[in-house]
Amino acid sequence: MSVDPRPALVVLGTEQGGPAVGSGGEDLLAEADTVFAFPGEPESVALFYAEAWRVERISPRDGVARLTGWAAGGPAANGVLLVAGDPTADVALIAVLDGLARTAPDLDVRVVAGTRVAPPHRSPLIG
Repeated sequence: MSVDPRPALVVLGTEQGGPAVGSGGEDLLAEADTVFAFPGEPESVALFYAEAWRVERISPRDGVARLTGWAAGGPAANGVLLVAGDPTADVALIAVLDGLARTAPDLDVRVVAGTRVAPPHRSPLIG
């Protein structure tokens, strides 16, 4: 069995208004070594599902530099980037991903289509 030595970044959106689409987003947040979140709702959602020490707030302005530094910073790791709404419609995210393609070509970036994470007030309680 071969282990991919490249760091991986999964991009997830937060659900807005309707029922959560897809499943597994909460599990990806729980399993990530680092959770990056754009300010606002994505940050509060990340803090609901992941310990605060694993959550890093980034902005679209500093996203490329921060994610490139994380990717180059050590052994391969798994990260999640949480953005508001649909990631494929976020213009700022598209610019960040374009920058990452140039500055961190070894970073395995995946935008998980159809998977959204429910905000805390819409998540079912466990127990």
